[in-house]
Amino acid sequence: MKINHVALNINSVDEVIDFYQNILGFHIEYQFELPTTLSHTIFGIDKSLPAYLCKNDQVAFELFVLPENINKGLAHVCLEMSNRDELITRCINKGYKVNNIQRDNKPNLLFIWDKSGNCFEIKEKKYHD
Repeated sequence: MKINHVALNINSVDEVIDFYQNILGFHIEYQFELPTTLSHTIFGIDKSLPAYLCKNDQVAFELFVLPENINKGLAHVCLEMSNRDELITRCINKGYKVNNIQRDNKPNLLFIWDKSGNCFEIKEKKYHD
């Protein structure tokens, strides 16, 4: 297992350049907009969210811009692993929350939460190290 990226909330787009690029030395890999439908389905937030993937050689941060301070966060850790179906079964059997979102012509999105409310996105590992 390895960490794919860590997602964080930021209050302003300026932070992408000011802190993550200029202070930490990350570069912007790409920008995208999380549509309102997915934002609501995954995080319970009813608005589209600008997001930036910033990387260096070892670490990637997915930065969601949400100016409001909220109790619900967009923060999650994304893990890559083989055989997500086994993980889903284990989570369900142990009473953990699972959100398996089916999408047309794309791999499904899988999110799980620990009992403290920490969110993990699970991606299928594409290769073996």
